[in-house]
Amino acid sequence: MKKEVMMKTKSLFMLLLAGVFTFGLQSCDDDDDKDIVATPELQAAFTAQFPNVDVNYVKWEWNGRENAYEADFYEDRYEKSAWFSQSYEWMMTETDYNPPYSEVPQVVQDAAQAAHPDYRLDDIDGIETPGDMYYRVEMEKGERDIYLNISPDGTVR
Repeated sequence: MKKEVMMKTKSLFMLLLAGVFTFGLQSCDDDDDKDIVATPELQAAFTAQFPNVDVNYVKWEWNGRENAYEADFYEDRYEKSAWFSQSYEWMMTETDYNPPYSEVPQVVQDAAQAAHPDYRLDDIDGIETPGDMYYRVEMEKGERDIYLNISPDGTVR
């Protein structure tokens, strides 16, 4: 009898511990995105900006942090995210480039390494807005990360 009570107590404790751990991880999530179904107007705006992408393969979210619609998709083998305003105007596209970064201008990579020679190149994203294009370069040294915005001509901003 006593062994049975101890087993139930232990099981209850483990269940409670799992719940606390799960809640703790969930509360650390800073993702303000909520999955949505895109309206025909939003789909039309997307298709106008990305005519070669099938809108049926786009994951749509409401990005509360940016106060914008976010479309996640693949184009030309690159993972991309595009943001559209509440009035369905294209705001920005982020393209995730992969190592060895052959599609990123060498001058951009060289500028990043010259700015922080003791850091290693960790990630490069292309950022395009209606009036601008640049690369956001993540550099890493141990546990420390820094981010650089670099123009296609190699100018560190």
